[in-house]
Amino acid sequence: MSASDDRQAGSEFSGNEFDELFPLGYEGHYWHRARTAIVKSYVHAFCGVGDTLLEIGAARGHYVSVLRKAGFDAYGCDLGDPWLHEEARPFVFPKTDFAEIDKELRERVTTVLLLDVLEHIEQPVTFLDRVVRAFPALRLLIIALPARQELWSNFDEHYRHFLRYDVTELRKLALRSRLSIKSYSYVFHGLYLPTLLLKKLGMKRGTAFRAPKAPRLHRLLGIVLRVESQFLPKNVYGTSLICACAKDPRSENARCN
Repeated sequence: MSASDDRQAGSEFSGNEFDELFPLGYEGHYWHRARTAIVKSYVHAFCGVGDTLLEIGAARGHYVSVLRKAGFDAYGCDLGDPWLHEEARPFVFPKTDFAEIDKELRERVTTVLLLDVLEHIEQPVTFLDRVVRAFPALRLLIIALPARQELWSNFDEHYRHFLRYDVTELRKLALRSRLSIKSYSYVFHGLYLPTLLLKKLGMKRGTAFRAPKAPRLHRLLGIVLRVESQFLPKNVYGTSLICACAKDPRSENARCN
């Protein structure tokens, strides 16, 4: 089966969905401010400056730009065709499956980022196996996921999610994918109770981000959500889950047999 035949059909966003989730100025929203800092902290903790990274599902390339500015050799790809941040354009490949990226680049990639991607995949174990096979030098995956199935809402249905993950489901996925979890934590702890309350009251969530009209407030909220992720215990519930997973060396022989 070719790489294109084995794609997760329908997982890519439409133009309207990109516009809903990533409007002009979205990176200034408190959620993205906090997430950017959290992702950067994970990358700095587990990767060396200069390492080659690939974000699968890179959308407009914000995180690729951020990581390149931090000294990493970062690239991205996306099955969709969004407009890209100008500074990310040379390094993000739209309408491209990760297995179709230039072979020389694939052979350099040591870390893959899957930031809110796997919840869109019906068969995540098969998908992760494809990822591992496509990047022979791969050592690490940094994965972010929407968390806690009790928070399931119209937002998840709108964006065609299959699951909101918890630590148990994450461990099952890692075991079945022959990955070793090096670190994990719930994040966005402060958003858990408000989101649960909305669910209990039967209120629908908004499905579109809005560019911030009060940038100072969003900057402050972003700092608060980033700081709480550093000090609260990792098992305190949050609306997202992030982890770093390494290839289990014992899986190499299994894949070759």
